[in-house]
Amino acid sequence: MSKHQDPTVLVVDDDPLGLEVACQALRYMEPSWNILGFDQPYDALDLAWDLRNCVVVTDWCMPQLDGLELAKRLRRRESEDGHAYHVLLVTAKSGIEDMEQAFEHGNDFLVKPYDPREMRARIRAGLRQLGRQRKLLDDNADLTVRAGTDSLTGIANRRSAEETAAREFDRWKRRQHPLSAILVDIDHFKGINDTYGHAIGDEALRATARILSTGLRPYDTLARWGGEEFLLLCPHCTFTDALGLAERLRRNLLAQANLHLPQGAHLTASFGVAAASALASNLDQLMLSTDRALYLAKQRGRNLVCGAIDEPEIQTFVASGQPRESPGKPLSGV
Repeated sequence: MSKHQDPTVLVVDDDPLGLEVACQALRYMEPSWNILGFDQPYDALDLAWDLRNCVVVTDWCMPQLDGLELAKRLRRRESEDGHAYHVLLVTAKSGIEDMEQAFEHGNDFLVKPYDPREMRARIRAGLRQLGRQRKLLDDNADLTVRAGTDSLTGIANRRSAEETAAREFDRWKRRQHPLSAILVDIDHFKGINDTYGHAIGDEALRATARILSTGLRPYDTLARWGGEEFLLLCPHCTFTDALGLAERLRRNLLAQANLHLPQGAHLTASFGVAAASALASNLDQLMLSTDRALYLAKQRGRNLVCGAIDEPEIQTFVASGQPRESPGKPLSGV
């Protein structure tokens, strides 16, 4: 349990008298606990699903939703969303078979009639267990975030982007909403490293990530794709809208907002844009299209936005920008 949050205990019993006795006893013995009583198990379940962790003290035998089924549903919530629950089943059943069944889905077992002090002791033990479980879940979540984050720029890395893309393409196949990708390549990045050193090159990468992040929607994904390349994945964004977004990002980058590079260090980027389609129905195929558009942007002089449409009769085209060099220059030192 969090150090800065009072422990939350949900007490569930369809018997109003039994519920009132249990809640009043616990509130008297542990005034710092947040004790919430429910005579409708579905109401308790709805609240528990919104809590990352809590203790649930529930009567076993209830007509609408019994305590064992309540425990099963909370266990599913744990595995799906990283929540943590300690379920104490309260019942008049006392057989070994009943106890075995209770421990299959619950964490503890209390036989009626009981001394309220015993219930408090069992809840305390549950809170200690929840604290340890919560720490493990938080540590695992932190490791997951770190594994999916580029350490230099602080944005998503390629592995994380690929995992996100797999989910987005799955949704795209079901719903057929627009899905676009923008591939960004810093122009002549090798020259920045060679001329000013890798520390300045690293700052250029960090600055590019900051500038590209500006104004993105919460569900857009920006990732460092590799080296000096960045990938922006935009669900619910048409090809035309993605071209407009890429042009805004190109102008922002050209303006070099909040960028501190040595005098003479000129930072621009080339943009390749494509959208999911029948011929680009997964990330690999979509990246081939963005690569094709990006190649044209470089070939035409860099500092350009180009788009690729996967239709045989339509060619990759230049959308916008001001070339920083003459078209057709050999692609070296990109």
